[in-house]
Amino acid sequence: MKFFLPLLLAAGLFGATTQTWEMNNYQDFLRGRINGLSLTRDGRLKLGPKLDEVFSSDQSEIWSLARASDGTLYAGTGNRGRLYKIDSSGKSNLLWTARSADHFAVAVDAKCTVYAGTSPDGKIYRIQNGAATEYFAPKERYIWALAVSPSGVLFAATGDQGKIYRITGAGQGSIYYETGQSNVTGLAFDNQGRLLAGSEPNGILYQISSDGKGFVLYDANLSPKFVPSSPRRMAASTRPR
Repeated sequence: MKFFLPLLLAAGLFGATTQTWEMNNYQDFLRGRINGLSLTRDGRLKLGPKLDEVFSSDQSEIWSLARASDGTLYAGTGNRGRLYKIDSSGKSNLLWTARSADHFAVAVDAKCTVYAGTSPDGKIYRIQNGAATEYFAPKERYIWALAVSPSGVLFAATGDQGKIYRITGAGQGSIYYETGQSNVTGLAFDNQGRLLAGSEPNGILYQISSDGKGFVLYDANLSPKFVPSSPRRMAASTRPR
């Protein structure tokens, strides 16, 4: 055995081949699993941010988060329609339970009034002093996002007809912009007070001026790769177009 072992090892060494591969751009690194690192769009790896657990809801999903001016966080969850309040020290309590299954959207205005969008009934509620009242029902199935403008007006992103609503008071709202997409999934305001809206299924980012006129700011040219198993969450994603 001592005599044949070096020969076997030598045979194995001569039979081996060298393989090389190169990873130097965003798509290359995206194929792997990144832990503790951040990947930039130009393919650079850098140390990622430190993660600390702030709150555990014991729910299936946390769909939405909003932060009030006093540092309080509000978390909308599914599939039991629960809305949680988390103070700056990390202490939490159940603020409200909706009859509908999911809170996909939560927003807080300058007066710390909380607004929550429920789905699949497509309603918006205002929560004050722990009590929730129906604020606006746009007759849409999904409320995907809520945002409060610098002037205090509430905007709602809906599906599955891709409309944005401008809401000025209880029961008072109208269509502000129609994207032509199935769903408007995200809303934000830029530093000039212009509304930004992200859509699906084509990954289009719109910039909408104060007079309700919009244009395509960015077209990601992407289609959804993930369709939730529950049809109520994004049934529009599976519709033939």
